[in-house]
Amino acid sequence: MIVFDVIVHGEVKETIRPATQRLQHILAYVTEEAKILSKKYGTAVNLSRRIIY
Repeated sequence: MIVFDVIVHGEVKETIRPATQRLQHILAYVTEEAKILSKKYGTAVNLSRRIIY
C-alpha cells in the first residue's frame, strides 16, 4: 500500500492514505490533497511517498 507523509518544516504532520491503489486515482487524489494542504499549512509542504507492506 502506498501512503504519503505530509512534511512541514522537517516534521511529519499527518499521513494520507488513498482509497484505491490505482495510479490514476492516486495522482488525482494527491493533486487535490496537495492544494488543500498548501492552504492548511502554507507553502512549505512536502509530500513523501512510502510503501507499507
